Amino acid sequence: MDIDRILADFERMQSACKEMEGKKILVGIVGGADSEVVKIAHAHEYGDGKLPERSFIRASFDADQGALEQIVTGALDKMMAGDTSPDAAAASIGAQSAQLVQNFIDENRVTPPSDYSKKTQKTTLYETGTHIRDRIAFKVVDS
Repeated sequence: MDIDRILADFERMQSACKEMEGKKILVGIVGGADSEVVKIAHAHEYGDGKLPERSFIRASFDADQGALEQIVTGALDKMMAGDTSPDAAAASIGAQSAQLVQNFIDENRVTPPSDYSKKTQKTTLYETGTHIRDRIAFKVVDS
């Protein structure tokens, strides 16, 4: 390898890292603060006066840290190799992270510690009629 190629690769990687550093990947429920589904999801995630906490976003990331680490590492490896752009890497991380939360809900790992547990469906995220699981999405923002 000649020095010019090494320097060009370094500059490309440095530029990609700087661009990626300015991105935030948000995963959660899409909707404004006044949205009914956002209010219901917030009540499930953190609990309120009537509902016990039934975390599905934080709990999924806590339970699946290894998978999340692989998602991030895989996307960043592709970016550093020059196979994908920082925008595409961030979008890939976001999409796969949202899927992780949906899978967590699908696997019924959000079991409510309340009278709801007597029902045949063990996760209230399906029972509310708001389709919280289907509203899990991501957004990449430049900070």
